[in-house]
Amino acid sequence: MTFAAVPVSESLRLVLAGFGGGAFVGQAETVARFFELRSRWAGAHNLSGPRALKDPGATDLTDAAALAELVEPAVPLYDIGAGSGVPGALVALLREDVRVVAIEPLAKRTAFLRQVISTLALRNLEVRRATWPIALEGPGAVVSRAVFPVPTWPGVAAAGGTSVTTIYRYLARERPPFDVGGFERVNTRLYAGPADSEHLLERWDRVG
Repeated sequence: MTFAAVPVSESLRLVLAGFGGGAFVGQAETVARFFELRSRWAGAHNLSGPRALKDPGATDLTDAAALAELVEPAVPLYDIGAGSGVPGALVALLREDVRVVAIEPLAKRTAFLRQVISTLALRNLEVRRATWPIALEGPGAVVSRAVFPVPTWPGVAAAGGTSVTTIYRYLARERPPFDVGGFERVNTRLYAGPADSEHLLERWDRVG
C-alpha cells in the first residue's frame, strides 16, 4: 500500500510540539500516515475504539510521545499486547534510535503491524506473534497500554524474568502502589490526556 501526501492536522502538530522539546514535530507527516493506515484497517478489523479513531492525537499520540521522551536506546522496548501499535509503533516512528519489539497474539493485529513496517519503512520495529511472557534475548524494557488491569501490570511485566530491567506504567485516575520488589521509580512524565484529564507515565528500573 502506498500513500499520497497525507494532511497533518494542527492537533497532531500541537501534541508533538509538546513533547521531546519539539524534536518530534518533524515526524508529523509519518505519524499522520500511520493513523490513516490504521483508520483504513479499522474499517474491516477491530483495531481501536471509536474515540481513538476520531481523535488519535488526544487519546493515543500523547501516550506514545510521553514514552518516546523517557525511553533510552540502550535496551529494546517490548510493547506487550501491541494491538493497533500504541504506543510501540508510534515510539518507533518518533525515536529511530530505539528498537521496538511488538508482542501481539492475534493474527489480524500482527498483520496490521507488519503492514505498518512495510508501508512506513520502519527498520527499528519488529513484530512477534506471541503471548507474554516470552524469553528475552537480553536486557529489555517493557510497556503495555490498556491491556492489563493497572494494579496487576507490574507483576505481569516482572513475569518476564530478570532480563526485564525497566517497567513503564501508565496511570490515569487509578494510581495503585507499584507492588513488585527490586525496582525503583527513576522518572515520571505528567501530561494532559483526553478532555484535559491528568495522565502520568512512570519509569521503574531494576536495582541491585
